[in-house]
Amino acid sequence: MTLTKLPIATKASSQFLSQAIKSSNSSYKILYFNLHARAEVTRTLLAFSGAKWEEISIDWATQKEQTPFQCIPVLYETTADGTILQIGETEVIERYLAKKFNLLGQNEWEQLMIEQYHSSTLALQVMYRQNFLFSPPEKRVESATSFYNDIFKKFVTVHERYLEKNGSNGHYIGQHLSLADIKTTSFLDRMTFLNPEGADLPVSAEKTPNLWKVREAVNSHPNIVAWNTSQRHQELDNLTATKFKK
Repeated sequence: MTLTKLPIATKASSQFLSQAIKSSNSSYKILYFNLHARAEVTRTLLAFSGAKWEEISIDWATQKEQTPFQCIPVLYETTADGTILQIGETEVIERYLAKKFNLLGQNEWEQLMIEQYHSSTLALQVMYRQNFLFSPPEKRVESATSFYNDIFKKFVTVHERYLEKNGSNGHYIGQHLSLADIKTTSFLDRMTFLNPEGADLPVSAEKTPNLWKVREAVNSHPNIVAWNTSQRHQELDNLTATKFKK
C-alpha cells in the first residue's frame, strides 16, 4: 500500500490524452476500500497483465473530494512519458483495462459479445447485492436460497447455453481468456466465499459444468494464481468476510 496522497491527473488536450492511453508500458495505482467488492475485477485484471501496480491507502474523508465522482474505485495510470490518467467508474475501468490487456476478443464482433456477457454478469451482481448481501443475519439463508432458486437459476440457464455453444471449453468466446470469463469468475468466487452456512450453494462441476470450466480456466492462469494466493488477497478475504459474513 502507498501513501494516501492521490496522483494529480495530467491536464492536456483530448488529442494528447487519446494518444497517452495507447501506452503499453504504464504503471497503475488503484484507490478503493480494503475489500474485494467493486475493485475485485480491476485488481484481477492488473494481476493478470503482469503490469506494475499498487494500491493507494484509503483515507476516504480526505480523498473523496479529489475523485471524479466522489466514489471509488478510481484508477490512476502513469504512462512511460509520465502522463497521469485518472479514470473513474467500475465498469469503465474494467473495460478500459481489458482492452489494454487484449481481453476483448480478436475483432469488433467478439468485443461486442464479450461486453454483452460482462454486462449480464454485472446485472447479476447488482441483484445479488439487492437481494442478499445486506440482508439481516436471521434472513441470510432464506435470502440466499431465494436468490439461488430464482435469479441465479435463470442466469445459469442462459449462460450455460452460450458456453455450450462455444464448445464447453471454459471460455465465452473462442479459446482465449476474456473480460467476460474474469467477470463471471469473480462473481462465482465471491458468491461461493459468502455463501451462508445452511444454504445449498448452486455452483459445482455437476450443477453448472460450463460455468465451472470458466472458473477453473481463469483461476488456473499463473498470474491469477499468484494473486489469489498472495498475502494481500488473503487480507482482502478476511476484511470482506468481516464486513459481509454474518
